[in-house]
Amino acid sequence: MRYHLTNFALIFAIFLCVYGLPFTGVAEDLKKESKQLIGIFKVVDGSSLSFDGKIYKLYGAQGPASRQKCKKGALPWLCGAAAKKFLLQKTDGLVLRCGLREATVVQCFLKGRDLSLVIIRAGWAVATIESEAHKKAEVYARKNGLGLWPKK
Repeated sequence: MRYHLTNFALIFAIFLCVYGLPFTGVAEDLKKESKQLIGIFKVVDGSSLSFDGKIYKLYGAQGPASRQKCKKGALPWLCGAAAKKFLLQKTDGLVLRCGLREATVVQCFLKGRDLSLVIIRAGWAVATIESEAHKKAEVYARKNGLGLWPKK
């Protein structure tokens, strides 16, 4: 009995190597394709978009809510509306290619550029991940007093 079980396990392992692995790759490719959202998105706020009635956050960036106020010196201003306007100007009517990172988080590309890096570098969002590119974009915006950051 032990001899037959060992042979069965060996035959099964060979079967998986020969027949199973190519199908696994195809299945993964299909999954990747199903995680793509391509189309014209609506801007919700400085770092959120909607597509087919569902709201998605941009991966790696956090901008102000659309009605959020910030202070420049002692004066409040509608930084959320300004961030939303910037994102709207960048994406209005253009097709975005977005990959679903989590259930409600997307990484979007506009003309080949990562949209989260675009808004962070312009100063309208902060980096929320430890990516070197995201951190450099935020440092650039802060250093140059762009968007949300006060000019020095």
